Amino acid sequence: MALPEHAEQFLKELRRGLGAMAPDEREDVVQELRSHLLERQAQGRTDLLAGFESAQDLAASFVAENALRGALAVGTPWAFGRALLVAARDSLLALFLLFPLLLTQIVAFFCVLTAVLKAFSPADFGLWMGNGSFYVGRRSELAHEVLGNWGVPVLLLAGLLLFWGSNRALRALASWRLRSYRSLRH
Repeated sequence: MALPEHAEQFLKELRRGLGAMAPDEREDVVQELRSHLLERQAQGRTDLLAGFESAQDLAASFVAENALRGALAVGTPWAFGRALLVAARDSLLALFLLFPLLLTQIVAFFCVLTAVLKAFSPADFGLWMGNGSFYVGRRSELAHEVLGNWGVPVLLLAGLLLFWGSNRALRALASWRLRSYRSLRH
């Protein structure tokens, strides 16, 4: 049994919107949706697309869900960040949580880097304080060092803890977004 023209057009737009997915996954989604539409048609329903969002919105949610599942499988901060950026297009909350977490990862990287550099050049790198503020990095003439040789273990531990904590939070955010996509479809 063939679908009406408007349903076929919907599937064509959906397929186009799923372009970021692997071809076999894209066809699985389209065929699954086609079977639902044929089932509705066999039941005698006239508006086959009732209850569906637009083809573009539906495709975007499938692409985001696919990216989040892949990121959870890979588990790297880069994969989480990329997948959450895809998923954050439709959620300001995810966007406002994503950027501070990515910023925390950058801070963690610079803490670890400073700890490593301090081990090789102790007088030039560390935690510095001067002019009412403190910073991690290279020495300034207007600042004095706060930690001394303790900078290596403290900065290394702080960086690793920040990295671990933000990575866990990114994983939780990705899982939350994935659950919200699944609940929209069921």
